[in-house]
Amino acid sequence: MTETRDAKAEAGPRYPLLEGIRGPADVHALSREQLPALCDEMRAFLLDSVQRTGGHLGSNLGIVELTTALHRVYDFERDRVIFDVSHQCYPHKLLTGRMEGFEQLRRTGGMCGFTNPEESRYDMFHTGHAGTSISLGMGMAVAAGREADPRSVVSVVGDASLGAGVAFEALNHAGAAGAKMLVVLNDNEWSISQSVGALSRYLSRIRSMRFVQRAGQETKSLIQAIPLIGPKVDKTLDDLGEVMRHMVVPGHIFEELGVRYVGPVDGHDVQGLVETLARVKELEGVVVLHVLTEKGKGHPDGPNHPERVHAVKPRKVAPPDKTEAGDAPAKPQGVAFTKAFATSLEDLAQRDVRVHAITAAMPSGTGLVEFSERFPSRFHDTGITEQHAVAFSAGLAKAGLRPVVAIYSTFLQRGYDQVFQEVALQNLPVTFALDRAGPVGQDGATHNGVFDLAYMRTLPNMVLASPRDATDVRRMLDAMVAHDGPAALRFPRPNCPAHESLPEAERRPMTPGTAEVLREGREGGVVLWALGHLVGPALEAADALAAEGVAVGVVDARFVKPLDEELLARHLRHYGTLVTLEAHQRMGGFGSAVLESAARQPEGEGLARVRVAGVPDRYLDHMTSPDEQLAECGLDRAGIERLVRSALSGSRVS
Repeated sequence: MTETRDAKAEAGPRYPLLEGIRGPADVHALSREQLPALCDEMRAFLLDSVQRTGGHLGSNLGIVELTTALHRVYDFERDRVIFDVSHQCYPHKLLTGRMEGFEQLRRTGGMCGFTNPEESRYDMFHTGHAGTSISLGMGMAVAAGREADPRSVVSVVGDASLGAGVAFEALNHAGAAGAKMLVVLNDNEWSISQSVGALSRYLSRIRSMRFVQRAGQETKSLIQAIPLIGPKVDKTLDDLGEVMRHMVVPGHIFEELGVRYVGPVDGHDVQGLVETLARVKELEGVVVLHVLTEKGKGHPDGPNHPERVHAVKPRKVAPPDKTEAGDAPAKPQGVAFTKAFATSLEDLAQRDVRVHAITAAMPSGTGLVEFSERFPSRFHDTGITEQHAVAFSAGLAKAGLRPVVAIYSTFLQRGYDQVFQEVALQNLPVTFALDRAGPVGQDGATHNGVFDLAYMRTLPNMVLASPRDATDVRRMLDAMVAHDGPAALRFPRPNCPAHESLPEAERRPMTPGTAEVLREGREGGVVLWALGHLVGPALEAADALAAEGVAVGVVDARFVKPLDEELLARHLRHYGTLVTLEAHQRMGGFGSAVLESAARQPEGEGLARVRVAGVPDRYLDHMTSPDEQLAECGLDRAGIERLVRSALSGSRVS
């Protein structure tokens, strides 16, 4: 061991330039000639570190030179930079002195995978959704314009994020207001999947015009070299460049909005970027700098599989059947809920030609890649446009089709008004498949899907349900699509249980408003009404308590709206305590629905006490796994056992 340490010491630091960066001032202290080497070190570090810990890799490998150039030209001790989505902020974290934090990236108590003001004063916002950086930047730019010595504001946005409606709303406002700010368009032709839509094709046309720019630059250099005449034609050449650009890309979209456009430029030439940014910094008004980058640059799979390197899982250090000494053996895992949904949807589409699948730039995340290949004419990726995706699905439904909209729970929040007006108000048969419902682990507060029941339960006509296992994913999806009105089924990121509680033939028909009793409890005792994948921990807790002679009832609620009010009324009179379990905020969710139903019961003695167990009224920090977050909320087997014991003893457990 000593020899190994001595050898490392003699070899010197692995990342000599990067290890000397403690903040933006250290980047300014380097010579321009050292910047390419610094970028090489950063890329090598990210390739090694992120593949060990897991995290977003491809987007960060692609933005190394751009981030370095921004830190070189701007002074982020006082200037401001806002990253759209902010999952591409790892180079920014490295250049602001957070290299050591990568050892615990996205792990419990460790460094956040997104920008977070609580983590660093160099992070402006804690964000994880797309399209908002231009709006945020413009707000800060307008405020800066009131200062005696205005600071610079930079918003970094990807080409896929630029397709979000809010990004264009911001550009439209910015062009009219004339605030001074820089919008860096990081164009790598990908979000998670390949960018789609007319805007993507438009940017591809701009990419293809680089040869025109190079030819123009060479011509300009030759003419400028002519004595006396050359310097006088600079303005004419600039005007000619504008004409040439408009010939190649008619009606230049950015400049039609009143925004100055510069580019495209090579996003991996750090010294060239420094020169360009230094010139752009002096321009007035809103400037869009179009930077061409390669997602996953430096990764062996980057050129051919950018989607594959978007996010990587932690590198395994032992075979999956091995555990550390003292650890409990890993529980058997069933198929992922996402996979169960995708397979069920494909089977349903095979039987019903009216079924169409819609997603907002997440075909892989929502499991719809195989659907898109099997049924290409019935698959619609709208890009990062949740509002449009929902309204589009309403149009499909109005025309007699049965659209299934697969969107992460946290992202559907962006299309709430369309869920209300275009779908629910019209009572149209649109089915929402809400993936990542519940805590999601490493992505944290911006991605936890713990608000959907509250924001959808108040809408008339809406049916809300949650399956406990793979069999009920299929049965529930069939029921939702057959329903003549709007419906949503929510399912989590973790896998389905490996062992299902009941054979399909013994299950109750999947009729909206019907729950299913899985365990009978003792009169006057405790009954657990669990929703979705919390049925599993509820059954485990009931089995553990049964071994001690404590009989606990377990109900799979299945539907949040409508509730099974008939069964609920019986249980409120049969049991002493009824506990609701949900991987959702306590306020406004499943437990709230049960309390509202209990309040409607006829007055009289003998009603059970209702206890609501769910996510507390705060944002959950990122943790290594969703299971850890659920355990922190008391929603694992041990937490449920504590709830039952406290109910039987009459004490309270928060």
